[in-house]
Amino acid sequence: MFPDSCTVNNGDCGSYATCSHDAITNAAICTCKAGYTNTGSATNVVCKDSCTVNNGDCGSYATCSHDAITNAAICTCKAGYTNT
Repeated sequence: MFPDSCTVNNGDCGSYATCSHDAITNAAICTCKAGYTNTGSATNVVCKDSCTVNNGDCGSYATCSHDAITNAAICTCKAGYTNT
């Protein structure tokens, strides 16, 4: 067994990610927090604000914002449009 690789510098995951430790391989596994999207790769996780990546997948007639409690991306239709 290896010591927890997440105890030092969040496993190099960055401040917008959570780190989990694989005790068998000693790997730090980075997962983006709610409201953030991985724009890197599976092994080089780069977490960016979901609303800045393709408008949070909201579509061109919607605005992306974050839920005040969960920080998850929320799509809201722009004036004159309804969700169908």
